Amino acid sequence: MKKSFILLSLAFALVACQNKDAKKEATANEPQTEATAAVDTLQFSGEIPAADGPGVRYDLSLVNDSSNTFKLTQTYLEAKDGKDEVLNYEGKAEKVVKKVDGKEKTAYKFALGKDDAVYFLQVNDSTLRMVNEELEEAVGTELNYDLKKK
Repeated sequence: MKKSFILLSLAFALVACQNKDAKKEATANEPQTEATAAVDTLQFSGEIPAADGPGVRYDLSLVNDSSNTFKLTQTYLEAKDGKDEVLNYEGKAEKVVKKVDGKEKTAYKFALGKDDAVYFLQVNDSTLRMVNEELEEAVGTELNYDLKKK
């Protein structure tokens, strides 16, 4: 009786070990879940008018998850002796929601230093528009202040 009990226990142990290995292999072959999938990054680009030059090109990468991190490159076109000047920033984007003219508007605030920030209004899924800190758009101008999704 003891021998049959020992043999039965060994058989169960072998089956249990094989199930663990099969589970590990199955897990390795499963498609990625949301938690392990590649991070979704939104990319926007556009040229904004400048008062003292041809313009400023903005290239923005915004991580589309709970971290809301961003990378922003400002290229001042022909800024110094006809050469472009490039500034890079990164940090956490702050989502701003305000009522403007009775309508609720959503924008992003990107800190560019201790006392400097730029605001981009979310016009739609593919366009961000530069606005002031009150989320007001430029008035009386035909100039383009939009960044378009790449």
